[in-house]
Amino acid sequence: MSKANRQPVAFNQIVQSNRSGLANIARRSQALQSLQQQFAKVIDDDLRGHCRVVSYQQGVLSLSVDSPVWQWRLNMNKTAILAKLRQSGFTALTTLESQVKPTATIQSQQDSGFHVNRQISHQTATDLRQLAESTPEPLKSQLLKLASREKTKPA
Repeated sequence: MSKANRQPVAFNQIVQSNRSGLANIARRSQALQSLQQQFAKVIDDDLRGHCRVVSYQQGVLSLSVDSPVWQWRLNMNKTAILAKLRQSGFTALTTLESQVKPTATIQSQQDSGFHVNRQISHQTATDLRQLAESTPEPLKSQLLKLASREKTKPA
């Protein structure tokens, strides 16, 4: 069969086809989304935004958390969370595992719009230069380096 003779195939047929790798990915994604929704109903509001379900295999629910602080918080509440999950239908659940994956947190910090002003006022620069006169090296050179960040007035 040549490429010219192939007929277009609807996207939903590709996704629903059992031979398609895309169908397997879609089913797995839907299963994870369902698990995430069930998990979110059981945990505290403050943990909800920081924990994501990664997988559920052989009685082990694997989670991804934003930071070590949230991982600690999850571990402190692990027994209660396990009990609530078992009551809500995770009867074969034996343990929770978590890994810190801070990628989402890093992205939100980059987009915050906060920028550090690395310039200093004329008065601060003058004070630093005066202090540097009576200070031994290597601190003297560091003070002068800071003083060089003086804000210049536009011409």
